[in-house]
Amino acid sequence: MTVYVLAPAGVYTGGPTALFQLCKALRENGINAVMAFYGDGYNDPMHPNYKKYRCPWTLVRKISDDYDVCAIAPETAVDKIIRFKKAKKIIYWLAVDNYVLSLYRPSKLGFIQFTIKKYFFDPHIVYAIITGNSVIYYNAYVASYVKSLIDAKAVSVPDADLHLVQSLYAKEFLSSYDVGNNNIVMIREPLEEEFLERSKEVIQHEKIDVVAFKTRKAYPLTFKLVKALRRHGIVVLDLKNVGKDRMIKILSKSKIFLDIGLHPGRDRPPREAVVLDNITIVNNHGGCYHFADCMIPVEFKWNCYLDQDINYHKSIYDIEHYLENYEYYIKKFYSFKQYILQEPSLFINDTRYLTQILMKWGVN
Repeated sequence: MTVYVLAPAGVYTGGPTALFQLCKALRENGINAVMAFYGDGYNDPMHPNYKKYRCPWTLVRKISDDYDVCAIAPETAVDKIIRFKKAKKIIYWLAVDNYVLSLYRPSKLGFIQFTIKKYFFDPHIVYAIITGNSVIYYNAYVASYVKSLIDAKAVSVPDADLHLVQSLYAKEFLSSYDVGNNNIVMIREPLEEEFLERSKEVIQHEKIDVVAFKTRKAYPLTFKLVKALRRHGIVVLDLKNVGKDRMIKILSKSKIFLDIGLHPGRDRPPREAVVLDNITIVNNHGGCYHFADCMIPVEFKWNCYLDQDINYHKSIYDIEHYLENYEYYIKKFYSFKQYILQEPSLFINDTRYLTQILMKWGVN
């Protein structure tokens, strides 16, 4: 039996990285695992950053529906395996919110109405649009939209032979739709080796007074806070589109990482920041809600599941205080950092358990 791990062609983000890590781990456990790409327009569908995993690959459209086939699809690609009647089907829940959006795409009209109602008098919105950062308002809309659908239990969960999850957030979502624990397997995927190796070289006393953040999933409140911090003379760097190597370089020198916005799953950026010794400030949305998913101390996990107004003066004071007293506050992240460094071992154990299940199915 062959196990096909589905992934989007030519994409390098956290989700595909987890899929490649899974394929590599299964192969190391003796499973005939193969990456299967979907998406057109690529002569070579494998992103260069994934060459190191040395996984063989094919295209999803070439997979035959046979009893000796097992397909593992991320939650956003469930439609790619619906056609299978004989093959075993496994769904890997990497981001609950992304699954909801893949099923129930929010309308442009809904976004416009939401923005007018909530941000009509927001003086920052024009500047955000001019600077190409209007995505922050869309993020706020998406968070509200997805939460309303989940709370109303208006989302359907597809049938599968097995569900893989990487967060308690995803597990609780499935459990709310009566998916039994026996049909759910936790896979705690680790960070990429480059981050873990660099963590050994970070020298805390050589850190500089820099705050880092990412626009991609940020809420408007992050954007406003960043503007206010810069007005106070604090250096704030956006990690948007900087690439992995430069991101590692910046986080190795910065003292604080802000990630207030969407957390559709157990995100990598907060863990990447923590392992590189950043005081990491997140909000309690989605994959950062449960302590088991995001072990950041409570005082650094802001209570703003959705975008809202905050006390910016207090937030600026707190961040300045953290910068001035970095050596004291970074110690509060020590236990989480040690857990992150142990995740490769946890991942090995999790994938061995999954391998046992696959072997019972006849996979070898």
